[in-house]
Amino acid sequence: MHIARLNKLLKDIQSGDAVKRRAAAEALAGSDDRAVYPLVKALKDENLGVQDAAMQSLMSIKSEAAAYMLLPLLRASTFLRNTAMAILREMGVTATPLLESLLQDRDDEVRQYALNLIHDAGSCSFPGMVAKLLEQDSNANVRAAAARALGKVRYKAALPLLIKALDDEEWVCFSALEALAQFGDEGAVEPLVRLLGNPSGTIRSAAVEALGNIISPGAIRGLVAHLSRAGGREHVMTVKSLVTAGSVPPLPGVREALLDLLVSDEWSDVIASVRGLAALNDAASLHKIIDRTGSLDPSSPDTEEKTMEIRSALLKMDCSSQLIALLRDRSIRYRGKTLAIELLGDMKCPDAVPDLIRMLKTDCRDVRRKSIESLGRIRSEEAESVLIEAVADRDSHVRKAAATALGKIGHPRAFNPLMGMLEHEQYSDVVDECIRALMNIDPVSLALRVRQRTDPLARQIEKRMAHLVPETVR
Repeated sequence: MHIARLNKLLKDIQSGDAVKRRAAAEALAGSDDRAVYPLVKALKDENLGVQDAAMQSLMSIKSEAAAYMLLPLLRASTFLRNTAMAILREMGVTATPLLESLLQDRDDEVRQYALNLIHDAGSCSFPGMVAKLLEQDSNANVRAAAARALGKVRYKAALPLLIKALDDEEWVCFSALEALAQFGDEGAVEPLVRLLGNPSGTIRSAAVEALGNIISPGAIRGLVAHLSRAGGREHVMTVKSLVTAGSVPPLPGVREALLDLLVSDEWSDVIASVRGLAALNDAASLHKIIDRTGSLDPSSPDTEEKTMEIRSALLKMDCSSQLIALLRDRSIRYRGKTLAIELLGDMKCPDAVPDLIRMLKTDCRDVRRKSIESLGRIRSEEAESVLIEAVADRDSHVRKAAATALGKIGHPRAFNPLMGMLEHEQYSDVVDECIRALMNIDPVSLALRVRQRTDPLARQIEKRMAHLVPETVR
C-alpha cells in the first residue's frame, strides 16, 4: 500500500466520524504491520461496524506482530477475549509459536485458551510443554484442554500420559478418550476396554467410539462383548464402532441397530449403517437404503458425494432379486431408482436384463440413459439388440450412451447400425462417441468405408478419427 494512502487511512481510523473509521478499518485489510496497533485499538471502538471491520482486517493480515498485539486481549472483557480468540484461531500456525509463553501463565483461563488455540491450529513445536500440563497442572479444565491438544497434534510420546489421564476427573478422562481416538493406537485397547464398565454413560460412549478407531482384534473383542451389556443408544453406537473397526458380527440386535442408524440425521451414522448392512449382505434392507438415498436433497452440494459413498458400500453385496425388484417398485424415488440401475450394471447382474430393458420404455431420459449404461456393462446378447435399437432414441444423451455401450461390447453386429447413425446425427459429442465405438468394434472396416466415400461426412469421420481414442484404451 502506498505510504500516503496508508497515512490517510491511519488518520481516518481515529476520526470522530464512525463511517470514516469503519471505511478505514475495512481498507486496511491486507495491509502491513503498521496497521496492526490502530486496528487492535479499533476492536474497542464504540461502533459495532468499526469493531467488525477491524476484526476482519486483522484476520487478513495474519502476521506474528498482529498475533503478539492480540495476546493481551485474552485477559480483557469477554467480548474482546472472544474476538481475539477468533482472530488468533483464523491465524492458525502463525500465532502458535507465541502461545508457548502463555502455557506458564498464572491465570488458569489463559493457559486453557492457549491450549484451545493450539488444538484449533492442529500443530505446535513444543508438545512436550503441553504434555507437562496434562501431567502436572492443578486445574482440571487445563488438563482436559491439554489432552485434546495432544490428540490433535498427534504427539505419540504423550500416549502413556493420556492413558494415565483416563483415571482423572470425568471431564479430563473424556478429553483423553477423544485424544486416544485420534491416535488409534493398539496400546490403548486394554485400558479403553476397562472403561466399558465405567458407571458413567458419557465415559462408556466415548470409550466405545475410541475403540472403533483402533483396528485391532482386541478392540473388536471388547466391543462385541459390550454388545450384550449395552442398551439403547449405547448399543447402537457400539454397533457403529464395530462397523468402523471393520467387523460386523451377525448377532441378535445388530441388524436392528444398523437400521436405527439409517434414519439418523448424522451422515456418519447413515454411511455406517449402509456399510454394516452391506457387510451382512442384508438384501432385505435394500429398499430402506435406496429409499433413504433417494431422499437426499438434490440441491445440496455434497449429495453426489454421499450417493457415491452409498454406491461404493452396496457394491460389496451380491446381486439379489430384492435389488432387481426395486426397478418395479413405484414407491422408490427417481434418484434411488437410478442408483439401483447403476448397481445392477456394476454388479453385472444378468438376471436384471429384462427389467433394465423395461426401463427403456420410461419417459425419464436419465433412467433410460442409466439403464443403457448398465446393459452395456452386463453385455448380454439380449441387451445388445436393445442397445442397437437405442441408437435411434429421440434423446441425444440416450443415443450417446447406447453408442458407448456398443463400443464396450465390441460385437460386429453393431457396426452397420452405428454407421447408419452417423448419417443423421447432429450433435458432435454423439458423433464422436459413435466413431469411437466403431473404431473399437472394427477399425479396419471403418477406415475402408471412409476411403470408399468422397462426401463431407467421410472427411469429417476421417478428421475425427485422428483425434479420438478407442474405448478399449481409454
